Amino acid sequence: MALGVIVFLGFLVLAINITYNLYATSVVSSFALDGARSVAERDNKTIGEAVADFHAATGNQATYNLEIDVDVVRATLKFQTETLLPGFSTASFGTIERTFEVRLEEQQP
Repeated sequence: MALGVIVFLGFLVLAINITYNLYATSVVSSFALDGARSVAERDNKTIGEAVADFHAATGNQATYNLEIDVDVVRATLKFQTETLLPGFSTASFGTIERTFEVRLEEQQP
């Protein structure tokens, strides 16, 4: 009976840890895409302001870069996922690296 409870709690902690990492990855990716979109829409937001907004919302846990190419805004995100348990290996979660491209919007005459 005790072994069953221990196994159950282990799986419960693992499920909570996976859910937490999926949520954190989703939120950080959403902020990165929103920053690229705000620069691409040309709503008077500069690259510096978008990067500052991203870091204000997420802290300094992620590396975030924005650059403007000919017709796209490219956002590069690098984020190290975390674990809820200090002794638990983070090798299964690792580093999230994503690149988003958003087309620049032009004003119609």
